Amino acid sequence: MKLFFFIFLFAPVFLYSQQNYCISNIYIKGNSITKSKVLIRELPFKQGDTILADKLEGLLKMAKNNLLNLSLFNFVYVTKNSNSENNSNLDIIINVEERWYVWPLIDIKFEDRNLSNWIRTSDGNRITLDAGFRIYNLWGLNHTVSGSYKFGYHKGFRIGYENISLGQSGMHVLGFVLFGQFSKTENFISLFNSPVYNRSVMEFAVKKISAGINYTYRPEIRVSHTVMIKYENTSISDTILVLNPKYWGNSDTARNSLSLNYIFISDQRDNYQYPLEGYLIKGELRGYVNNDFSVRYGQFRTNLQYYLPISERWNVCANLSSGISMKNLQAYIFDRAIGYEDATLRGYEFYVNDGQQFVTLNPTIKYNILPTKVTVLNFLSFLPKFKKIHFTIYGKAFFDMGYSHHSYPNFSNFLSNKFLCSGGLGLDIITYYNINLSIDYSFNQLKEHGLFFSIKSLLF
Repeated sequence: MKLFFFIFLFAPVFLYSQQNYCISNIYIKGNSITKSKVLIRELPFKQGDTILADKLEGLLKMAKNNLLNLSLFNFVYVTKNSNSENNSNLDIIINVEERWYVWPLIDIKFEDRNLSNWIRTSDGNRITLDAGFRIYNLWGLNHTVSGSYKFGYHKGFRIGYENISLGQSGMHVLGFVLFGQFSKTENFISLFNSPVYNRSVMEFAVKKISAGINYTYRPEIRVSHTVMIKYENTSISDTILVLNPKYWGNSDTARNSLSLNYIFISDQRDNYQYPLEGYLIKGELRGYVNNDFSVRYGQFRTNLQYYLPISERWNVCANLSSGISMKNLQAYIFDRAIGYEDATLRGYEFYVNDGQQFVTLNPTIKYNILPTKVTVLNFLSFLPKFKKIHFTIYGKAFFDMGYSHHSYPNFSNFLSNKFLCSGGLGLDIITYYNINLSIDYSFNQLKEHGLFFSIKSLLF
């Protein structure tokens, strides 16, 4: 009797949880430039799919995040309506607000490893100006084409045509880049845990011209395999080798080289600009040889990120980066570890830590001080793609740690082969066009402390 009562009581709940909905129609609005197929291929469902009721809300949220991660829209809204002809059928309505896609490129770059380091030196010579153009979402297909000329600290050019989808599915993507850079200043060695630069007055210290092609295979929306091939012609001044004979492995002042990289990414984060939930797994194999194979270098790098909401406004996250490299000759340019790329320690912005192997861990706890606020700037009413701005503010506390192993360290670089740690508090300000501003007050084990700034944009 009790068994029948239990079944009678909970059967409606069980049946509801097993209820199926059929996606009868998908309507897309607001995409005056972007082709609908670009959005459709990023959705975790398609027209005609049958979805369990308890999975529906999660899939709608994923659809919104996937579309925002394209960096084509400032706002995305995904809603559902019961089909007028059948309550078990659903219509999915997607409303997007497109960004501005054509940018005259007038870019000022502070040529240092981070903004805080440049602010400390305030060297007006270490500024590169970029002038040219960048067009996102070309043909409404999410292609990117760019061309620019550099002058100032670095001179050179860059021409690129990237994110070219082959076919309707978006599973195969190509990119091409032609790049040239001519510098009168070069980081030729690290001393006292800081990069040392040589500035040439009459000649270029380093000249590079390279051409590259990359191919990406996306078997799933958030999983990708990328192969990158780059051919590069590089020449350096005699002075660089006089100052550091171990600069790049041999005594040649000119070199042709070939690089081959493979990158695997499984990105299950909710939002690429400022993730709060999910994880990222990234692995990269890098290979490098010169034209006669006398200089050979290989590296395996990983980057693991994990994000977890612990309440409505509190979140924790951790970033683990590591690298292992091998080479047949001692070469300074292949020993860059902590302080470069994604291997960083907050509080050590003014330092580098060279080595052949490294690992860093960056755990952080965040509190949402100001939930996302949308403001309409009426004075920009004549620029509809800019007048609506959103911003969010997070407070954070962090404790970073890392270690790099150097087989032949310079005596002055006392941070190599040593466990390092730092901590601090900070603010993150996130706004539209993927702009993130971080303000940190950090302490390190050298008994130093200070205010540090960084700004980044996934778009520019």
